[in-house]
Amino acid sequence: MTTRLQNAFCRVAALIAIGAASMSCYASDDVIPIEKFQPAITVQFAPERPNGWELERPMAAYGMNLFAANVPSYDGRGKLISSWSPQLGKVFDRPTVILVHGGHGVSPANIDMAVWLRKELKANVLILDSYWSRGKSENWLAWTEYGANMRVLDLIAAARFTQSQGADPKKTFVIGGSQGGWTVLRAFSNHNLSSEVKSLLVGGASLYPNCYVKESIFGRSPSGTTDKQFAPPLGNYVAPVIAFTGTNDSATPLSQCNVEKVFKGVEKWTNFEGATHSWDSPSGGIGKPGVDGDCSKALNKYNQFPVCRNNKYTEIMRSDILAFVERHLPRVQ
Repeated sequence: MTTRLQNAFCRVAALIAIGAASMSCYASDDVIPIEKFQPAITVQFAPERPNGWELERPMAAYGMNLFAANVPSYDGRGKLISSWSPQLGKVFDRPTVILVHGGHGVSPANIDMAVWLRKELKANVLILDSYWSRGKSENWLAWTEYGANMRVLDLIAAARFTQSQGADPKKTFVIGGSQGGWTVLRAFSNHNLSSEVKSLLVGGASLYPNCYVKESIFGRSPSGTTDKQFAPPLGNYVAPVIAFTGTNDSATPLSQCNVEKVFKGVEKWTNFEGATHSWDSPSGGIGKPGVDGDCSKALNKYNQFPVCRNNKYTEIMRSDILAFVERHLPRVQ
């Protein structure tokens, strides 16, 4: 029985007094099965130059800690790799932002976002890896066991870790792009782990996210057949979310989404006219002004979609993210 039919049945039962309609009738039947989405952790070090990118030098130049195996996984069977750069002596006082990468793994865009967050928000920043520790470099096919459900468990693990390091959960946010944006939407959707998510995170920003959902037997997968656990429900958010999409995004197009469910329920949704995927790519270099209009092709061998920098949209998006964080920080008494 679907949740909608189950809830309708409960309402009817209550109205005609056929027994008591228990509160459990209205609970979500959406469950993230933990064992299924905790692939083994087999690697405890980051690659030197993932996809040929030089990440360590700019990270060191901007005072960020390098990647290390430091985040205990959700099930406690190993450690995820992350870069954790706290504001020394002010960890609890400052906002904390967890960054979750796209299907290509950690990239210069994640480092560039971290540099900006540390400059503009004076935030504690954790860049979380979900692939390297599992012996993978990418998940370009998306709808696999390395997709949104696994990534939500990793996000919870990262938020537990930042709390253990002194971060205030009431000031902790997540930002993700592409499959990372999908992770944000999935994390705050209503499921069996929602209470833990809400206890650890205030809200999140989802950038150009995957948003295909297999809602019924009529669902159409963009890359072959999937089941509901690999393309899980999105929407009915339990905490504030803002989302950003582009009308010319051929990597995660809105045509694959149930827009009503996925985007109409967020706090703010901005759909940039003419924007491709990853319009905030650091075309000028990490921490430097972007080269407006600079275009390249994605590394994804299944879909080499265009990636074009747009300075205007990047500025608007970042301004909205700053406002979102400020809006949801605890008010000073």
